[in-house]
This record gives sequence, structure tokens and C-alpha cells, in this order.
Amino acid sequence: MTDTIEKVASTNPPTKQATRYLGNCTSIVMAWHQRLLEIKNKAQQLQGEDGEAHSAYLQFFRTTISASDAAKLKRCQHMDDVAMQPAFIALWQQVEPTLIKSIANHSAYNHKISDNTFAAWLAVAWVLSQVRTVDDHYLVASAGKSKRQLNNTLACVAGQRQDDGDRPLITPLRFEKLISARDPNNFVSLLARMVAQLQQQGQAINVVWLANDILHWFADYQGSNYRTPKDKLTVQWSLTYYQMYSD
Repeated sequence: MTDTIEKVASTNPPTKQATRYLGNCTSIVMAWHQRLLEIKNKAQQLQGEDGEAHSAYLQFFRTTISASDAAKLKRCQHMDDVAMQPAFIALWQQVEPTLIKSIANHSAYNHKISDNTFAAWLAVAWVLSQVRTVDDHYLVASAGKSKRQLNNTLACVAGQRQDDGDRPLITPLRFEKLISARDPNNFVSLLARMVAQLQQQGQAINVVWLANDILHWFADYQGSNYRTPKDKLTVQWSLTYYQMYSD
């Protein structure tokens, strides 16, 4: 990692930036993915995070998601396939009422969850099911030529240099294909493959950042989500990726 980055202890809670689009669903996502990791590790149940909400969600997922459910979700080839998987349905059973409550708190008229929001959560489940090595740390800019905040999103990991110091972990061409994607299925498919590649390279992924960024992309896709170009996820990813690569 570059000298412009300082790691913050993993015991620190996720920042508001990391959970802006996840909102009140952060504990749900963390508990759901923790259940998938327990299944993969085939080991003693992992210690839950502090907090009654997280523990309650984790216990729910332990009773509703089996090893075969997790395997079927990971093997999906299309977002439409994800919607029929028990592992996703268990996630959605917890997410949907939380979203409805959040919508109701902000609108007196429309309590309906949009098709775009449902598709975004299909994407979250599909991509996060590929993550088997997790990084719970959060990164902030501490010194150096740029004071702009950095984070350990996919772009931050992808832009890190390989051991030989000459190339980033993800080539600029492949990264540009991802940020240029305009179709949700294309974007999610490219993203899932990139996550798998980084995992094969031994890179840990922060599932909170990743889930939040997927929801951010779908909010941009729906339109009217940002006031300036820099608010777009693809612009933020691009700035982070090339800063990591050039440092």
C-alpha cells in the first residue's frame, strides 16, 4: 500500500461513506456474508459482532441458509437466477422490511420498492457470494500529495501494484471495461469476475464497501442520484484506481 494511506483498526465501525447506500441494512449484509463464510470454512461458528441486531440476523441466517444454498448462489450465471435462490431470499426477507420502513420515514405517499432497487440487491447477493477473503479494515488518506479521502473499495484494491511494482493488480483495460459498462447485467458480470480475480491473487475485499458501491452504481443507473460528475461511483472509482496506480 502506498505511503499516502493509513490503516484504521478493524474494530472501528464502518464510516458513513462506506454505508451511505446500505443505510440500516449494514448489519444485515455483514451477518448474511458471515454465514456464507462459516459454511465455506466448515469450521466452528464465527464469533458474531457486538450488538443485538447483528446477532439476531446471524442466528436467522444460520437457520435459513444451508451449504447447498450458498453453493447454488455462487454458481449463478445471471441475476435472474439469483432471485430464485434460497440464500438470496433469506437476505431479502430481512432487507425488504428495513427498506420499506426507511422509505416510509422519508415519504408519506410512496412506500414501494422500485424494480431497480430489487435488481441492485440481486447484484449485491451475487457478487458478495464470490468473496471468501474479507478485509474489515478501513483506509483514510493521511499524508502525501493528495488529501482526498481514499478507501478500500474495489478500485483501491484493483489499483495496487503487483509485486514486481510495474503493473496494477487489474489492468487499466479491464478496469475501464468495468467502469464503462452501461447495462446492469454486464456491469455485475464484469464486477463478479474482477472480484474473483482479486481473490485468486490473494487480495481481501471489504464486503461493506463493495455492497455499498454496488447500490451506489444502481442509484446512478436509475438517474438523478448525483449533483456533479464526481458524485458518480464510476468517477470516484476511476480517481481512486489511477491514484493508487500512480503513487
